[in-house]
Amino acid sequence: MDSARQAQLQEIIEGQKGVGRPLSELMKTNETLKGAESQRLRTFFTSNCMEPDRDLDQYGRILAMGDLDGVKADFEERVARHAAMAPDSGAGPSTGAAAVPLSPGAAAAQDIYALCWGPTLVPIYNLLGLLRIIFPENAREHLAIARFMIETAKVPIDKGDLSGTRALSHALSTKPGFDFEYAQLLYDAGGDVNTRNRYGGTVAHEIALIWAPKDVSAVARSIQAFKWFLEHGGSVDIADGDGMTVRQMARRLASSVPSLNKLIAETDRKRKGFAKTPNSCCGLCGRGDADMRRCGRCKATRYCDPSARDCQKLDWPHHKKNCVKVMETDTVSFLGNKFTA
Repeated sequence: MDSARQAQLQEIIEGQKGVGRPLSELMKTNETLKGAESQRLRTFFTSNCMEPDRDLDQYGRILAMGDLDGVKADFEERVARHAAMAPDSGAGPSTGAAAVPLSPGAAAAQDIYALCWGPTLVPIYNLLGLLRIIFPENAREHLAIARFMIETAKVPIDKGDLSGTRALSHALSTKPGFDFEYAQLLYDAGGDVNTRNRYGGTVAHEIALIWAPKDVSAVARSIQAFKWFLEHGGSVDIADGDGMTVRQMARRLASSVPSLNKLIAETDRKRKGFAKTPNSCCGLCGRGDADMRRCGRCKATRYCDPSARDCQKLDWPHHKKNCVKVMETDTVSFLGNKFTA
C-alpha cells in the first residue's frame, strides 16, 4: 500500500474526516455501532490483520505448528500453577462479587479464554480458524487442538475479536476460506449462528456481501455458506446497526444472485411446517431439544430454551406476521413484553 493511501485510511480510522468518535474511543466499548462509526471500525479491519511473524508469542507459535502435545502440556502447567496459588482458605482466582473460587482447571481455561493476538484482538478459537487458512498443512492438528480446548480444557467459545465477531461466524464469512468442518465443530459445542457483531449484523450479512459476484466459484461458495447458516437456525430478519436485514439485502440482489431469495423462501416454508407440528421442534432452527418453550401469544409455536439459544426472540420479527392470540384479553405477555390486544 502506498504512503498516500495509508495516510488516507489512517485519517478515516481516527475520525479526522468524518463524524462520530475516533477509533481510540470505539475500542473502549462493546456497543453496537452504525453509520460512520461502524465504517470506521470496518476500515480498521480491512487495513489491519493478525500477522503470525509479528503477532504470535511462544504459545501462539505452538498453536500455529499444530503442536497438540505442547498445548496439553501448557494446559497442565496452568492447572498446576493455579492449584498451587489456591490454598484451602479460598484465595486465588474467583468469579466476581461472590468470590467463589474457581477450580484450577476452570481458572486455567479462563487464562486461555482471555488471550488475544494482533491489532484486531484475535481470541483463541478465531486464531485457530485463521491458522487453518494460513497453514493448511496443519489444519487437522488445529482442529484437534480446538476439540481439546472444547472438550477437555472447557474453554468457552463465545469470545469475539475487536469487531465482536466470534469464531463460528468467521468460519462462515472469511472469504474465500469458508470452513464448514470447523464451523460444525463450534456449532456442536453450542455456537450460535445468529450472534451479532459490533456492526449489529449476523454472519449472514457478511455472506450476502458477495465479494466477487462475477466469480462463479465464489458465488457458489457463498450460497453454500448461506444454506449452511439457514439449515443451522439462522435468521434473515435480524437488522444490523443501520437497520438492514438479510432478507432486504437478498431482495436487492434478486436479479444478480437469485439463489439467496430461493433459499430464504424454502426455509420459510420449512419453518412454517415446524411451527405447525406440536411438541416437535423449534420454530426457528428445527432442533428437537427436550426442553422447549411455547410462544406466549399463540401458544402453538415452540422454541428452544431461551437460556440455550435466542430462537424465539430472533424469530419474532417474522413470526409476528402470522402469530394469532389464542384468546382475547386486555394484554398478552410475550418474551416479557406487553402487547396491546
